[in-house]
Amino acid sequence: MKLDVTKHVVNDVELNLCNNNLSEEDFHSGIKCPSMPLQSIDLSRNSFKFIPPQIFSYITLTSLDLIAISNHLRLRQLPINELASLHNLKLLDLRYNRKLKQAALDSLNEVIIPNNSQLEIQCTISSQEEDSAAKKLSACDRDATLLQSQLEPLSTPQLAKRLERTFGVLLDKETEQAYNRDYVMATLLECYKKHGPREIRKEKGIPVSKHRLDALMQELNAVNWPHTTRERPKIKAEHYMIIQKPGSGVEDSVRTKKETAKLIKYKKLFDLAVDTLAEVDPVFAERFTALAVTHNFVGSPHIDTLNVGPFYGLSLGEFSSGGRIAVECSPLLVAEIDTKGSFGKIDGRFPHWYVTSGSVEPQTTAIFAPPPDVAQHWIPPPTFIP
Repeated sequence: MKLDVTKHVVNDVELNLCNNNLSEEDFHSGIKCPSMPLQSIDLSRNSFKFIPPQIFSYITLTSLDLIAISNHLRLRQLPINELASLHNLKLLDLRYNRKLKQAALDSLNEVIIPNNSQLEIQCTISSQEEDSAAKKLSACDRDATLLQSQLEPLSTPQLAKRLERTFGVLLDKETEQAYNRDYVMATLLECYKKHGPREIRKEKGIPVSKHRLDALMQELNAVNWPHTTRERPKIKAEHYMIIQKPGSGVEDSVRTKKETAKLIKYKKLFDLAVDTLAEVDPVFAERFTALAVTHNFVGSPHIDTLNVGPFYGLSLGEFSSGGRIAVECSPLLVAEIDTKGSFGKIDGRFPHWYVTSGSVEPQTTAIFAPPPDVAQHWIPPPTFIP
């Protein structure tokens, strides 16, 4: 898909590509360039590993701010010589790029500043101890009973937006604290503490016929789980296996051939799962892209960033606790859907987790991923959730 940069030009002088999940690949696919002189280019909160060289074609002799906060920039890929040639550059904001260390700032100062004394370079440099402490825990490491764990999947800008929209707390964006995740999270948790516990709404799933559950459970009990590393290691489960639906990958690729071999191995399990889903939603059963089968899934608050719509979840087994999937409905409301022997339809684009109490009891969960065609089938999430 061609990126139309001109649609992101604000007031004819600012190119704002902030928070669009962009990478350098989006620029390789072809772009429509703005023809007007720009005074500010904002690439913040994307997934750039380097500043796309096409960006420099937008730059004119006017004074310029280049902002690239919170990406994945690396020293060896910084276009230092190109930046040094921009004598009109006034601000280079590279804060919160964790891969940029003191050496990056030293190189920038050494090469650029002698040719541009007006330039202000902003770069967050943390110590080795701070880097270690700042490493974000994975979903499998989080205690799902804690509010902070449930909020961790949200980005720092989303946390700040929640502070403003839900609790009326507006951070001063001119200060470092407005971009400091620890500070923003602590402020938000304090607001929740003053407000009180979030409301939990209990929901029942769509029940499934006993004969289908029995047949599926029998096949699950006989599953020869792969002996390789779990396929989604950031999720806490004894086993986690993904079976791709035929036709969901690139034809004749190595990956597709491996997925096809796996499908053949677990064909009976896959067909039983599809037939079970078709009983409650035949349309979704035709269009879903992948089946994830887990054993003893625990907690793991996370967001499914690649989903384009809701998924279905079903839990099976003889257990007395668990079987519920919790998902945020709004900042102050969480729904817990009972999926034991029933299908729950959950929008995984919001924080969600598997509810357990006490020790883990044997259970198996089948998750049906939504369709992949964003252009035709993308389903907009509810708008009332920041």
